[in-house]
Amino acid sequence: MRGMPSVDTLMMGMGVENLPAFLSASGKVIVGLILIEGLLSVDNALGIAAMASHLPKHQQKAALRWGLLGAYLFRGMALALVAWLMHNEWVKWFGALYLIYLAAVHLQLHPAQKKNSDLAGRTVGKGFLATVCSIELMDLSLSLDNVVAAVGMVNGVREIPENLHIWVVCVGVFIGIAALRVVAGWCIGLIERFPVLKLTAFLLVGFVGLALCTEMGLELVDIKWHMGIDVKFYSIAGIVLLSILYDCWGTLHRVLHPAVHVFRACCTGVVFCVEGVLMPWKWFSESSKN
Repeated sequence: MRGMPSVDTLMMGMGVENLPAFLSASGKVIVGLILIEGLLSVDNALGIAAMASHLPKHQQKAALRWGLLGAYLFRGMALALVAWLMHNEWVKWFGALYLIYLAAVHLQLHPAQKKNSDLAGRTVGKGFLATVCSIELMDLSLSLDNVVAAVGMVNGVREIPENLHIWVVCVGVFIGIAALRVVAGWCIGLIERFPVLKLTAFLLVGFVGLALCTEMGLELVDIKWHMGIDVKFYSIAGIVLLSILYDCWGTLHRVLHPAVHVFRACCTGVVFCVEGVLMPWKWFSESSKN
């Protein structure tokens, strides 16, 4: 229609100088987020099931439904924090370090293989309402992980103008929410075939957190360097592929096992240091309860 601006003109008005590069970068961010969201959603679902396992059968299904509803609801609510998170450096630092800690907890030498039994133990003896509240708290923490990972993926991507970062993050998280049920089912099938992918989800989270810390740390010493979206996207794809090969190819498993053992020992050290710092707070909390 005469008088209507073209798509290129509209995108130029929003600061997009190269539309194909913008679409390619945005697509890679969104696909990466969907992959991370899908793998994490499996852990979310397993955690919900463990926490509801002590309830009577007829209440277990209701608790699972409320838990999944909370997963959707809190991921939607967490989007409201995106603008605040992206414009507060100290919050981004906290979020990035938390992603690294979360990865270390799951990848340490003697990890949370007892995690689901620990989660179940926290709710044993609780009634239906208290159990659902505990599940919703877990949903809230995982929703925040998702949003911080989204900010880490888009941080410093030159092909996407800074004023559009928030929109790409919101689209990525929203599509992740919409595809949660389908992607989670697909990822459950993958994890049943390749169990190592359950840990890979947290390796990806740790990678995004480490990339965000590195970029912000270099900025503190006036070094303007950002990991490009191509590096982030292909690193995520490479981590998933290497994890699958490590799990099913015996030769590669034997070759890489010493390096993997050292890496997991480093993760154990990270968890030990963080928990040592937090120990006084834990003591205070437990003493105040008593």
